[in-house]
Amino acid sequence: MHADDAMTCAADSATKLRIEVLRRPADLSAIGQWIFDQWARHEDASVWPANRADLLRSLDAGVTVPKFFVGRVGKQRVGCASIVAADLPTRPALGPWLANILVLPQWRGRGYGRQLARAAMAHACRHGEVLYLYTFDQVALYQHLGWEVAEADSYAGRPISIMRYRCA
Repeated sequence: MHADDAMTCAADSATKLRIEVLRRPADLSAIGQWIFDQWARHEDASVWPANRADLLRSLDAGVTVPKFFVGRVGKQRVGCASIVAADLPTRPALGPWLANILVLPQWRGRGYGRQLARAAMAHACRHGEVLYLYTFDQVALYQHLGWEVAEADSYAGRPISIMRYRCA
């Protein structure tokens, strides 16, 4: 297995999070549905074909961006994260982007979102120097991970913070 393909986090084997690069088509379908269910109400319908294309392209082991990650506890999928070239339609010149940080509700509050974000960030930083993200309401979480607010803006009729991370 390639070093980028998996990492294990946490100490307790019953709740140990294993983070893998998306490789399985069955994971692609589940994660695509999670992403759609979580964020479709905030996006224009034209965004979803690009998201699906990113997911499919991510399956190629030779592609560094886009890249999707799956978090598992045992054999169960619990969350995902990704690095994509473009995530904010109003800012096409910025990228790459940390995106799709999602932990299923029953698995939240265990630090898995942070672990997934860190894994995706580490991947991106092996291939570049700066990352971006936008968030409606999670500025404090990302500041804890070393992100800085670059600017305030709005998207889909809601205020957002565009954040930047400079890789060490």
